[in-house]
Amino acid sequence: MWWAFYVVVNGNSYGTGEYLPWLILELCVLPIKLSFTYFVVYYLLPRYSKKKRYVSLFLITIGLALVGGVLIRVLDFYYVSKYLLPSAKYLHKIDDSQFLTFKLAYKVLDLLFVVSLVITIKFVQQQITHERYTKDLLTQKLKTELQFLKHQLQPHFLFNTLNNLYGMILTKDEKAGEVVIKLSEIMNYMLYESNDTLIPLDKELANLTNYIHLERIRYGEELEMRYEMEGDTDNVKIPPLILISFVENAFKHGPSVYSDISWIHIKGKVRKDSFHFTVENSLGSNKKGEKPKKPEINSGIGLLNVRKRLELIYGDGYVLSINPSDTYKVELEIPHS
Repeated sequence: MWWAFYVVVNGNSYGTGEYLPWLILELCVLPIKLSFTYFVVYYLLPRYSKKKRYVSLFLITIGLALVGGVLIRVLDFYYVSKYLLPSAKYLHKIDDSQFLTFKLAYKVLDLLFVVSLVITIKFVQQQITHERYTKDLLTQKLKTELQFLKHQLQPHFLFNTLNNLYGMILTKDEKAGEVVIKLSEIMNYMLYESNDTLIPLDKELANLTNYIHLERIRYGEELEMRYEMEGDTDNVKIPPLILISFVENAFKHGPSVYSDISWIHIKGKVRKDSFHFTVENSLGSNKKGEKPKKPEINSGIGLLNVRKRLELIYGDGYVLSINPSDTYKVELEIPHS
């Protein structure tokens, strides 16, 4: 393309209508241009830019361009114009005695222009490659975070659920079969249905409902539970296993720690362009009447994991507020697709 570019431009500039002489001339000097350009781009540039020695790179490039310009001028002056194209006088309108003036400077600038163009293309290619690599890395990190989060469902939940199930079987409780079904649905969702970056909101809510149902069986009358959902959830997608982490945390700081009557309020609302989710739980007193210590905002590996995943998926496009005071309240707002 570079060869053809010079042939066409020079042929049209001199207005002779002949392209063959320019084609031969540019073909003769092309190896010098190629050698100079690729040496700078693939040898000097990686070696010096890696160490940030840009001044040295610039000076060496200028020096090589001067050497290349002299070689091209010698080839043109002593070989091409005298032996290959002696009749093509329009190739050399300037007096040949000007060996070290205009034509030499033109050849040097020509080489610098060529290498600058190729370096620009190279930088664009590297930027595209870097962006692809970064995107692949983020995707892989998201998958890793998701796999980690799948194992973040507190072991005490599974342990207590199995213990409750064992007790229900011994007492021949009719709800034992229902507990088995709910637990199996939760495990099936975690293992097989939550592998995508975004999943339908309905699936996430169904899994959340199963989890709440099992915890209700566990705490019985000790827990006041309120769960509301507003808006149209059809065609809404969110990251999997996000909501359950906040709800599980509410049980962790509420009824699982304090023995008096506790409550948990959960509310979700689908808006036009976003999904708003709130979880709030009481912080009652223990059997000795002592008030609980306020939980830290980032307590729990699960919540830190969720925050990292939200940052990877949405960047600054989400709002997560965790406010421990007289109650423990978590508010999340994310855009939905």
